[in-house]
Amino acid sequence: MEKNSLLQLVAEILEVDAVSETESLENQGWDSLANLSFIAEADMRAGIEINADELADAQTVEDLFALVQRA
Repeated sequence: MEKNSLLQLVAEILEVDAVSETESLENQGWDSLANLSFIAEADMRAGIEINADELADAQTVEDLFALVQRA
């Protein structure tokens, strides 16, 4: 998944126009429901299996991108 696609996905999940790559996910409204949505959407859109434990450790969109790149 390309970074722009990831940014768009995160914005859709958070129901905002844009997200910050470096600001805390929590400060942007990320919660456990967002985690579930991200896991499902990453699988559907890119065929990527996201590890829930690793996702729980993600603090920023940059962390999400690194997680996607490892998957």
